[in-house]
Amino acid sequence: MACAGSVVLEAGQPDTSSVYADEGTAAHTLAADCLEQKRIAHTFLGEEIVAGDRTFTVDREMADYVQDYVDLVLTEAKDCDLLVERRVPIGHITGEKNAGGTADAIIVDVANRRLRIVDLKYGMGVKVQALDNPQLQLYALGAMDEYGVVGDFDEVSMLIHQPRLNHVAEFHVSTARLEDFRQQAIAAAKRTAQAKKAEDVSEFLVAGPAQCKWCKAKANCPALRAEVVETTGAAEFSEFTDFEPVEINSDLGDNYLSVAMSKVALVEHWCKAVRAEVERKLLAGDTVTGYKLVEGRKGARKWADEKEVERLLKSYRLKQDEIYERKLISPAKVQKLLKENPKRWGKLKNLVSQSAGKPSVAHAMDTRSELTATTVAEDFDGLFETANVRN
Repeated sequence: MACAGSVVLEAGQPDTSSVYADEGTAAHTLAADCLEQKRIAHTFLGEEIVAGDRTFTVDREMADYVQDYVDLVLTEAKDCDLLVERRVPIGHITGEKNAGGTADAIIVDVANRRLRIVDLKYGMGVKVQALDNPQLQLYALGAMDEYGVVGDFDEVSMLIHQPRLNHVAEFHVSTARLEDFRQQAIAAAKRTAQAKKAEDVSEFLVAGPAQCKWCKAKANCPALRAEVVETTGAAEFSEFTDFEPVEINSDLGDNYLSVAMSKVALVEHWCKAVRAEVERKLLAGDTVTGYKLVEGRKGARKWADEKEVERLLKSYRLKQDEIYERKLISPAKVQKLLKENPKRWGKLKNLVSQSAGKPSVAHAMDTRSELTATTVAEDFDGLFETANVRN
């Protein structure tokens, strides 16, 4: 909705996932199982959940946070109809065939003529707000259209719960105002359709921190490049502005990326300097229009009185392995512990494993050895040869 052209630029980009995204998927699976099977999260301890290419084991931390969400949903859904992990249609809004989204929890409150959408956010990186949240409003419209036969709704309530940040945000909106958003979404979808057909997508690109944050086409986006150049106003960008982002392949070369990469450090230094100066001014009591100081992310929770907690837990007749966690110390700590006895450490260090460092981009003058990259096809060459021999 914020940048219609991004859909065009992102076309063909690989759809990758991270360990954090997969962990969130696992937490959602656990939450759905709890609600659908009417079980508390801790009864799933030790069970494995496959998410993407990864497998997660339900531990106490995940169970605690998921149970917080489950408790909230059950409280909100009291005396109402609860629908868990329901796919709601939005294709009639976006103009895409069979388009839809999965709402974590839909609560149909017929008596009070209200529809509630509850969304679990398991991440810790960004605190997500409910106010005017486009994703939730699309889900709300889809749910309202899907379940409107149950009863006409006067109000829709959208709630986001981020248990790992102890964050709950709610947005109440009348169905009339939600209809206004429907028209905005339809208009944005039409503009996106126009962008897909346009010979030049530039006029449909709009750079901005919110829409650019998760966009997969940032490196080749002319609008973002122009925004950076205009904002910094640095003379060092003179040759950078002469290059237009192009599709990078073996025929076209990568001179645009070479020039852009040479300016990354400059942009990063400028960004850090601006952030630091704004922070300095605000801490000094000065005003910076449009910005304010707020409390940052809270530290990890810890016991204020461990002995009293220990006494209470024992009085609850809990088992030792339920109260205490025990695990081997890390190789780094063992090496430090045995620094006066190198022979003992010599026996242990042969049992240490260490994953290779991930490939990292560095300047050609860097003293580290260059890695030789292989394509996915090359990785399968030996497999194909073996298969042919067997056949």
